[in-house]
Amino acid sequence: MHYIALRTTAQATEDPEKVRSTLDLFLPPQNVVKDSPDIVHETSTRGYHGNSIIIMETEVKKKKDCQYIIDHIRQNLGTAEKERLINELPLRVDDDCNLFIRFDKQEASQGRLAITNSSDAVHIRMKIEIYPARREAAIDAARKMFEKED
Repeated sequence: MHYIALRTTAQATEDPEKVRSTLDLFLPPQNVVKDSPDIVHETSTRGYHGNSIIIMETEVKKKKDCQYIIDHIRQNLGTAEKERLINELPLRVDDDCNLFIRFDKQEASQGRLAITNSSDAVHIRMKIEIYPARREAAIDAARKMFEKED
């Protein structure tokens, strides 16, 4: 894995701290991510109707931290959700070998992982490390990554 980028938003009606803790659910514990006491970057913006929106995003590059995120997803996805993800890999991997997954933000705030198509989600983009960089090879690598038993 080259890197994993995570992104979510806190709408004006949401508590930014709760949304941040939802994003933190996916990240390695603080003692694993060294030299980065605050790795989540926040950007304030306005929506179409002038409502306040905070964009929260981070990028994880260390191999062991990326592996932590992958293991966390694999261990906390239900069997049906894992099968859905594996079956949808051809739709989720682009020509640049990026794997895109959206997790329901409300479910994640309760400590559960559920894949969603909603925009109100924790967006994850995984840059799959595969040589030569071909979409089909990236799909196979992702399939092996999520089929692996713990």
